[in-house]
Amino acid sequence: MTEGFPGLWRFSADLSGSNSAQRLNQALAWLAEQQLLPFVPVQKNVNIHGKPFFADLPALHFSLSHCQSEWVCLIASAPVGIDIEQIRGCRQEAIARRFFHPLEQAWLSQHPQAFFQIWTAKESVVKWSGTGIGEDFARFSVVDETGRLSGTPDYRLIPFATKKGTPGTMCLSASLMDAIHDHELD
Repeated sequence: MTEGFPGLWRFSADLSGSNSAQRLNQALAWLAEQQLLPFVPVQKNVNIHGKPFFADLPALHFSLSHCQSEWVCLIASAPVGIDIEQIRGCRQEAIARRFFHPLEQAWLSQHPQAFFQIWTAKESVVKWSGTGIGEDFARFSVVDETGRLSGTPDYRLIPFATKKGTPGTMCLSASLMDAIHDHELD
């Protein structure tokens, strides 16, 4: 039923007074009101790695992220991943040694301001794949030798910033060539 789901939708909202699940339901209800979904899916399950999906609309894919009071979500007809992170002080070197690929570590050593771009890209990839942060997190690189975000034949990475300037990255299945439709929830 969602095989013909039109487009790729990025929703954003303020989390004040609501939670992530409520915002997801609001986005789904909006899509149904616009007749882009046949109904609002309600049966949520998780795969063996913990990635959520809708049992009553399994062809519908989504990913969400929140940071402080900001919330973002992607909804599409193919796997997607999204992550945002507030820029803040953290132990970047220690985190990079544990979680970053040697190529990412090398780039970061020369460009420390790239930490959050690399982190959000890596998180968006594991959300896209459904594997989560684990032992494999350091086994893949999201940057090439020049520090540019690099996808694979299966996905592409798109950096962005929220309205408040919070950095983020979207990981989109290669089959998703549609324009990104943005919608701000009330």
